[in-house]
Amino acid sequence: MNILILYKCLGFPLRTTVNEHLYSFRRYSNARCYYYKLDHRVDSFNKAEPIPDYLNNIDFDLIIYHYGFASSRWAGREFLDLTLNQVRHFSKSKAVKALITQDEYKNSFELSHIINELNIQVVFTLATMEEALKIFDEVDHNKVKFHRVLTGYIDPKSIFRSRLRSLFIKRVIDVGYRARNLPQWLGRHGYMKSQISDVFKKACDKYSINNDISIKPEDTLFGNKWPKFLHKCKYMIGVEGGATVLDKYGEIWKKGSEYLKQNPNCSFEEIEQECFPGLDGKLKLINISPRHLECCVTKTCQVMLESTFNDILIGGKHYIAVKNDFSNLDEVMMQIKNDVNRKKIVNNAYKDIVLSGKYSYKTFVEFVTNKSAELAFKINKPKLTDLHLFIYNRFTDWLSWKIDYYFFIIKPRIPTKWYFITMATKYGKLIGLNKLKLLLNK
Repeated sequence: MNILILYKCLGFPLRTTVNEHLYSFRRYSNARCYYYKLDHRVDSFNKAEPIPDYLNNIDFDLIIYHYGFASSRWAGREFLDLTLNQVRHFSKSKAVKALITQDEYKNSFELSHIINELNIQVVFTLATMEEALKIFDEVDHNKVKFHRVLTGYIDPKSIFRSRLRSLFIKRVIDVGYRARNLPQWLGRHGYMKSQISDVFKKACDKYSINNDISIKPEDTLFGNKWPKFLHKCKYMIGVEGGATVLDKYGEIWKKGSEYLKQNPNCSFEEIEQECFPGLDGKLKLINISPRHLECCVTKTCQVMLESTFNDILIGGKHYIAVKNDFSNLDEVMMQIKNDVNRKKIVNNAYKDIVLSGKYSYKTFVEFVTNKSAELAFKINKPKLTDLHLFIYNRFTDWLSWKIDYYFFIIKPRIPTKWYFITMATKYGKLIGLNKLKLLLNK
């Protein structure tokens, strides 16, 4: 089976969760997986360079448009059309065309545009089938199949790394939390990510509980700092991910951004009334997020607002449930302070979520490829004559990331000629002043 994964990185470096998701097909599929980054150079983010000819001459069984590709819609229709023009010829391919989406609450009209323009046959979405009908209402659901997936899965490598870290890192923080201060126009559910921070910060101070809670951008943890932080925490507070407002054309986002500029201290109720009155709750795009699975892997006990969590996490068994109105907050804080049931809860989560293998990337890849294969006329065996093209593709994809590393990380640190001129002038003046002082002392 030959699979082509088309993607855009829209930034550098890739977050660990994105990297694991993107390259899961290469790691856990028996197929030959070809990758092509549409913005494959630092100067091509806003250009539509043609797909290399060799990729057009391979008989692909499955073409996957990764969610990084779908994120092109956020930059506007002009940028999206440039991206679509790069791959439009694949719409006539005999291969099954699949789209993996995320953040469907924003610019959903453009998602439908992508599906229709590229002749997508199967969509792997975060939405339930009921919500998919609302989000993708411009798509013929009799022709396009929809399947629900998670935002992320568990990589076996992360389990191994977690076991190693647990040998050296002690849990010195009682309660931890990191999150973005999400805009109010995602709905009250998204807004709770910042509210829970304030509530637990005050509660920890009240009960004299050691904590490291922050939603400040400067406190964001990247790379290996995040899993290390999880290992340092006994408890991690949280909210299920998602949004409850459908911004079909991106108008609510524009209106909300402008309103916040003019009224930076406005309440949720004020911006709701001005920008999306009566729309909150019309959408229920609520999902378990990668961080919830990461906590299961690191055996960090989660303390979260009660929710469904895709019917994966069960309150009281896999996490400590907090009532949505915080009515049982004192009871929860005493449970944290006395540190009761923590080991039992994390062991339950580790056994049911991690060791079961139900939520691994291998399971995800099998699900996507099997559901896509159901739509194929036939599955071709990879040709031996194409092996050199496969090897070449692996090399060029690797090289494209090395080039990005140079342009984004190395080049900005290389001193320019103006740096040397400035330093020469600075030290030249310093040397001159020292000589003058010596003359005066004589």
